[in-house]
Amino acid sequence: MRCSGLFIRFAALCVIATPAFADSQVDLEQCKLVGGLDKADQSIAACDRVIADPKVIGPGLAAAFSNRCGWWWIKRQPERALPDCDAAIRLDPGTAVTYINRGNAYLSKGDAERALGDYDEAIRRDQKSAWAFNSRGNFYKNSNDAARALADFDASIRLDPYYALAYFDRGTVYKSKDDFARALADFNESLRLDPNNAQAYFNRGGVSYSMGDNVGAVADYTAAIRFDSTSTMAYLNRGIAYFFVGRSVADAEADFRKVSELDPKNAYAALWLDLAERRNKAPSHLAQAARQLDMTAWPAPLVRQFLGELSSAQTLAAAADDSDPKTTQGQACEAAFYSAEWALLKDKRPEALRLFRLAASHCPQGFIESTAAIAELVLKR
Repeated sequence: MRCSGLFIRFAALCVIATPAFADSQVDLEQCKLVGGLDKADQSIAACDRVIADPKVIGPGLAAAFSNRCGWWWIKRQPERALPDCDAAIRLDPGTAVTYINRGNAYLSKGDAERALGDYDEAIRRDQKSAWAFNSRGNFYKNSNDAARALADFDASIRLDPYYALAYFDRGTVYKSKDDFARALADFNESLRLDPNNAQAYFNRGGVSYSMGDNVGAVADYTAAIRFDSTSTMAYLNRGIAYFFVGRSVADAEADFRKVSELDPKNAYAALWLDLAERRNKAPSHLAQAARQLDMTAWPAPLVRQFLGELSSAQTLAAAADDSDPKTTQGQACEAAFYSAEWALLKDKRPEALRLFRLAASHCPQGFIESTAAIAELVLKR
């Protein structure tokens, strides 16, 4: 059976057609697993009525249970979803879609072994299901198994070249591998097929930023904000892109201020707002913002440096004070970049350039500070 992908909270959903044995065709249609969380309650009620109708039996009844299972999963109630999927499988064990729905429910409960087993079973039942391969691909992606994830996404796209979500999901894997050219191509195709995927705009904005295309990044983050005007990450990332687009610092400051309003505990927003304010020769509000920040954990040393309480050497030392090498690398990257910005504010250009070079060479490529350091070096040459 060929299923279409529907993007809802990063998951693909599939419609199971229910034979019209019930009195109300409206209930049969409403029960189908189409739509988002806003439709869940009405659809579950319709499924209830279909299931209660004694004239609906066999595969039709199984489909209603399976669809209701999917709706409970969308409502983040896997404990209610699982019995419905179990009932659907007892009634009709041959339908791949139900195994995917149950796999999603198991995954929501943290039962990875059973989730993978159901995704495998769905593929065994229907080897032409693009949705089944994409679901298992997402399982592998979330398990940090990029090779298997890519193999499943490739299979999904071969089976359905018009499956927008599969391109999006594959693009996220390429992005995590810093393969920005392939990630960009996949996000472009995903948005061509589905121009209403806000997360695809956001992710493509990140790729554009990492590739040095700040204008493209601003456009994509703006599109993401149109879909969700409360997205703090979209405002923060757009502000950083603005910061390096023809020195659009006023626009950057407005975005950082918006993030601080939406999330007063966001230390990075406080740091970038302070940078933008100082670049605009405006009064700093960092001391006021720091009252709402967690000053016991990273990146508190960066905030303390901008407050004049720590030196660059002390900040770099604090960055290395972690037992996890990956965490230490990330903190060292941030310490070098923000110390460079601090040096610029203090008119210590040689020190700033040294630290920007350190950040550009040692930061993980996917870090915002990596691209920002490169941009600063280009602008300072």
